[in-house]
Amino acid sequence: METHNVSFESLFSAVENFTNAAKGFHERLQTLNIEDPLQVRIINDQLMYLERAFIDPLGLPGRPFYRHVIFAPSSHNKYAGESFPGIYDALFDIENSADPEKAWREVKRQISIAAFTVHAAAMTLTPPA
Repeated sequence: METHNVSFESLFSAVENFTNAAKGFHERLQTLNIEDPLQVRIINDQLMYLERAFIDPLGLPGRPFYRHVIFAPSSHNKYAGESFPGIYDALFDIENSADPEKAWREVKRQISIAAFTVHAAAMTLTPPA
């Protein structure tokens, strides 16, 4: 991967940021006053936007009907779900690619999409202003 200048650092950083945001959200959830409809609505909206944050409107490469960036079936095994299917499929496809450099660029692109998506999801969990 280093030979092709591919790094997962941006994704790892986004996942760490998401983990911290989720911990903060969980702490706020523990002190939620369920009798306050506004507080409940805010939390509910955040959870709704959280799931939406993982959706890519363009879908996965070659499969626009699969739009979840984190979980979807692999294009190589329809019966098994994969985590980060865009990255998984891009890495899988390098071996059979007529243009390996283009295939490695696709891996970088999929890592970038995943990192952006996870970062956006983390932002939905931060306290509203």
